Amino acid sequence: MLKLNKYEPDDLEELYDDLNYMIEHRIPEIKCASASYEDKQNATFWVTQQYIEVGFTHYALENYDQVKLYLEKAAPYAFLRGFDPELRTHNTDLSIHTELNLVLLFGDDALHQKLAASKWTLEGDDIMYLACLMYDHLLIKLGTGQTLKQIDIDAALEEAKNSKERDVLQYILPLIEAIDALVNKNQQQWQSSIDKVIDWHTDQAKFGWLNDIIEGFINLNALTLAKLGKTMHGWQCETHSLYLPLFLID
Repeated sequence: MLKLNKYEPDDLEELYDDLNYMIEHRIPEIKCASASYEDKQNATFWVTQQYIEVGFTHYALENYDQVKLYLEKAAPYAFLRGFDPELRTHNTDLSIHTELNLVLLFGDDALHQKLAASKWTLEGDDIMYLACLMYDHLLIKLGTGQTLKQIDIDAALEEAKNSKERDVLQYILPLIEAIDALVNKNQQQWQSSIDKVIDWHTDQAKFGWLNDIIEGFINLNALTLAKLGKTMHGWQCETHSLYLPLFLID
């Protein structure tokens, strides 16, 4: 078992029981015309979460052949949970990263097209960090094959660099720098930025807010950026970390 948590095989059996219930009862509810808006939204949230937890738990238990299978099953529901106008649940610029990256990493071309057309954004109190929202918009465009403008990248970089928030400087800024590196074909900067992201994640997973929660098992942002480096330029990420399972993008 990976040194990520205290998960045991019995935990997986319980998750499968819950997942079977979701498949039998909650997935039909999402599409049911007579179901209330709240019930559909709630079902979408929990179906997505159950697939994520099963996939991540398989990773923790080193059942590597099962991880991608369940995250691919999660992707369509992650799109609904994060970006569907009727079914999406409350997200901030930071918390949307789970849904966003699941779609980009494990969704098919049709799902990517839906994401590109979603016109997703946030306003008011839903914005924790403006630099993070700007990163989200850049990643959606880059991950769905759209052309980025350097002026937009530079604006995001400036916003992040001027922040006084530690998480922005140590996490969001390297993410934006990685996008800048991908657009400008700077492999060294791309690799260095991913290393910085994983350093931040490792610290948070061991001592911070990612400790003992399942989302701390894998840094999906870094994995997406590694995949984009591979697909766009043929680059191979050289970061070695439990939190960056590169076999998922092979």
